[in-house]
Amino acid sequence: MSGVLVFIEQVGDEVAAISRELLGQGQALAAALGGPLSAVVIGAQAGTVAAKVVALGATTVYTVTDPALAVYTTDGYVAAAQAAVAAAQPALVLAGASFQARDFGAALAADLDAGLAVDVTDLQVAGGAITAISPSHGGNVVNTYSFTPGTLVVALVRKQSFAEAADGASGGTVTALALPATTIRTQVTSVAPKSGVVNLTDAAIIISGGRGLGDKDNYYKLIPAVAEALGGAYGASRAVVDAGWVPYEHQVGQTGKTVSPKLYIAAGISGAIQHLAGMRTSRNIVAINKDPDAPIFRVATLGLVGDVNDVLPLLTAELKRRLGR
Repeated sequence: MSGVLVFIEQVGDEVAAISRELLGQGQALAAALGGPLSAVVIGAQAGTVAAKVVALGATTVYTVTDPALAVYTTDGYVAAAQAAVAAAQPALVLAGASFQARDFGAALAADLDAGLAVDVTDLQVAGGAITAISPSHGGNVVNTYSFTPGTLVVALVRKQSFAEAADGASGGTVTALALPATTIRTQVTSVAPKSGVVNLTDAAIIISGGRGLGDKDNYYKLIPAVAEALGGAYGASRAVVDAGWVPYEHQVGQTGKTVSPKLYIAAGISGAIQHLAGMRTSRNIVAINKDPDAPIFRVATLGLVGDVNDVLPLLTAELKRRLGR
């Protein structure tokens, strides 16, 4: 076994951002493992995405196309992935740490008797041994999982952990595989996305507001304006959600969404451990709070001591001026 196999998630006919990240990091990991970077695209129309995956650096892209794979089921997708693993013989299988991929990855690892690491933020290879890094307990504990050389490893990676692969590669091939005979025990009768739900987990920029804003009117007057100026999404602390200012879908924290954007702005948020658990792995954290001793400053890349009700209007105006929005 050698090299890396990436499970490709799709957004329509496009390669999902997390899969672009895995293809980017997968090139270095495959080289360290002494094998190729391959990928598998599964679905009823898998072939339409395969060429885009080749352009992102995969040497071989396996497609498993079948009407039974039109919607996700654990049985169908795991059987399809097993066919790709048998063809590629990788040392490492990479997938995202989304809810669907966690279900898929855990089942695949169990069926293949492989090692499993979940919510991974870094991967290293030394002497043929794979090591996975995974934070837990709100980032206060960093777990290091080392796997014996020769053990197949399935790693489910947190979004925004790696840089995305650059487009423009060439020379890869596409190989079609048949879906192995399998019993699909789940029948999906309909898929209806919930309307009006903000997708914080995919956002590259998030600004969240807390109790320091004072009231609901100030939240909606200040927070969405900054998010719009930056082209990002807006979130909230649990206290703000519990107070009824914003819906639960905007909550960041241990009992809300766990996010890892490129930029996270915490406005009027003190930084309770429950909130830090949901955002402390963000690449850049900007904290605005009038209390210089607020815990949020301990994890901040940049801190500004001041009243958010005074700072945010000035920030919004300057962002619009500089960005022409």
